[in-house]
This record gives sequence, C-alpha cells and structure tokens, in this order.
Amino acid sequence: MNMSTANFEIVANISEGRNAEILQRAAAAIQAVPGVTLRDVHTDADHDRSVFTYVAASGVELVAATLALARIAVASIDLSSPAKSGDGRGVHPRIGALDVVPVVPISPEATLEQAAEIARVAGAALATTLNLPVHLYGAAARNQERRSLPTLRRGGFEELAAHQAAEGGEPDFGPRAPHSTAGATAVGARTLMAAWNIALAGSDADTLLHVAKEIAREIRGATPGGVRGLQALGFPLASKNIAQVSMNLHDLLEATDRGDTLHAIRERIRAAASSRGVEIGETEVVGLLPERALAAGGNPAALQISGGWERVVLER
Repeated sequence: MNMSTANFEIVANISEGRNAEILQRAAAAIQAVPGVTLRDVHTDADHDRSVFTYVAASGVELVAATLALARIAVASIDLSSPAKSGDGRGVHPRIGALDVVPVVPISPEATLEQAAEIARVAGAALATTLNLPVHLYGAAARNQERRSLPTLRRGGFEELAAHQAAEGGEPDFGPRAPHSTAGATAVGARTLMAAWNIALAGSDADTLLHVAKEIAREIRGATPGGVRGLQALGFPLASKNIAQVSMNLHDLLEATDRGDTLHAIRERIRAAASSRGVEIGETEVVGLLPERALAAGGNPAALQISGGWERVVLER
C-alpha cells in the first residue's frame, strides 16, 4: 500500500515479547487481511510486549485485522500462567493479552472523530466475537475520567476483576468479569504519539534503575516543570543489565511545534543522567514517527535510534 492511500493506523500492543512462533502467527494474521499493510513489528522480551503497526484506507479493514490479531492473542497468551505472572511477568503495565489498540489518523483527510468511531466499532466487535471486556479510552472514551489509559490500566491484570467490579469501572463492551486468561482490552483513538525509550548505562543495575525512575519523575508532564503531554517511567532491562527511561509523548506534532522535540527531551535526559554520573545510550522507537518530528531540533542521526532513524519514518 502506498502511504498516500493510508488514512489510519493501528498500533496494537500484545502481552507477548518472547515467543517467536506466536508473534509470527500474529503478523501473518494481520498480513492476510486484504487492504491492510503491516508496517512495523517491535518486540521486547523484558517488557514481554510486542507492538504491531498496520495501516489501511478505512476502518473496515483495520477492524478485520484487529480481530485476526486478537484471535491469536486470546488463544495463545495466558496472563495467569507462571510465565506471565509473578517473577515471569514483563516490566510493562498490562491488563490483557491484546492490551491496547489505539486508532490514529495519519492523513490530512482523516479526523480524530473518525478514528474514535473506528475504535468503538472495533471494541464492540472484540467483545461480541471473543467475549472480551473492552474499555474505550482517549478520544473514544465515554467521559473525561476514562480518557486516560494509565488510569484504566492501574493495578494491571492482577487487579482487573476488582477494578471492573467497582462503581464506574465497568467496561464499555463485553462482560463485567475479565477473561480468565486474556483479561481485557483498551481500545481508543488518539493523535500521533512518540513511544520511545532511552537506555541508561555506566553503573550497576540497581543504580541505573534508581536514576531512571528519578529522571522519569522529573520530566513527566504531571511534575511541575516537566514536559507537557509526556508520560515517563523507569524500567529495568534485566537481559542487558541496564535500565531505561520509557516514554510516551502525546500530541507529538503539537509538542514538536512548541519546542518539546525528541532532541530537546533527549538532551534533558542526558544532562540529568550526567549529573548523576550515568551515561545515556541508544534511543529505541516503538512504532513509526513522522519525519518532521525526527528532524525538528537536530539531525535525526543524533537521536541514535537503534536500527537507524530511517527505519522508523512513517512516510517511508
């Protein structure tokens, strides 16, 4: 598919980052849907999470691809198993096997309200077809209190039953009780967002994690003086014996235009890390980003994106 014919993308997150056979089947299920192009797959074993970015001209194809992906995830991922819980669980917050399904307008003709309608249709289809509880968030949410994804996901799979049983916690579609192995799914609509991580190195793992959490607290939008629209957490990466500052920069193009560029935020993290005797390493981008967001404020190569910055350009 030529990018000029793609109006929307879905950046679906599943709670599996270790089993290559499951991920291959998931990718094949998306690719088998006519009119859908799978643009990127990002996998992380420490997070135990994979992100599939796929595009189409309309919602009909995207809903079909999401159902195909969901069937694989629900049939293959058991969040109650020892491999997915306790010491076996990944570091990333999650409530479901198919955890998050954001619909994003990516062409000038596509609107956020259209994306929200696609999200509602997809949510209803997931509930009806797979008996999954579905929570709408972002621009598709039923009220202001439910727009925030971190709020909906608080407590994770382990506290999902209590969350959904509480007043106001019921899902928008599907049963009130969580799926016993696949939990629930959050389906929403949003503008373009940068999901990206910056590695910290140069010290022992405990120190790096402490520093990552401190920096995340300093820069997130909820902190006075933080970056508006930035969510940030510090995570350990046990497989590499390092830590990372893991971030979501919402309303990416608006943030870029006001000067909160990827380059500026990376430099702020570098300075904060350096003041604590820690170095920063590569930038990891999850999904794809508009080229102007990568180029604003500096040479994209200076971001040190793993795999090369050209690989993550949405337009390419």
